Amino acid sequence: MCEGRLHPTHADAVLTVSDQETYDDQFDDVPWADPAIRERYEAALGRLILAYNDVDLHLTRLIEECQRKLGDPKHLKKLATGSFIERWDNVRMLRAILPDMPLLQGIDFKELHELNELRNIVAHGHFEQNPFQGDYELITRKQRHDDFSAERLDNITGRLNAQAEALKVSVWFDDLEDLDDA
Repeated sequence: MCEGRLHPTHADAVLTVSDQETYDDQFDDVPWADPAIRERYEAALGRLILAYNDVDLHLTRLIEECQRKLGDPKHLKKLATGSFIERWDNVRMLRAILPDMPLLQGIDFKELHELNELRNIVAHGHFEQNPFQGDYELITRKQRHDDFSAERLDNITGRLNAQAEALKVSVWFDDLEDLDDA
């Protein structure tokens, strides 16, 4: 080995400033995904989850109000527990048993079921983004979804908010019916 010189196998590993600039310049024209794509998706997903939680909470409150109207029978307490879909099914059962109870009128069971399915896809789906073009998909155990844009999440959020408001109104103003009966 020559004194003061690098071994020939190490010479290629040394980059000068001009070599580094050349390396960086090679990738200047490569399109990179805008990080704002993911940020918009994250914000839309957060809004959707908050809206869903509002529906979830008020579905439970609706069941609890039905129980109160029925005299709080202890054997019906479990109707207000369990997963969303279990409580949704319990409200359907209450509606079938008590078709004249005003509290249970106007519930869009089909819409609630569909919104629950959509929420499960986005809440449990993995967001995978192409780092170059920015397109993305949600990967679930069952399939890949490429149709959940931030705009679609906001649309679903609007639908959830409408359902939450309908449930809230039913629960909040149900006491007015009690005043009419007095």
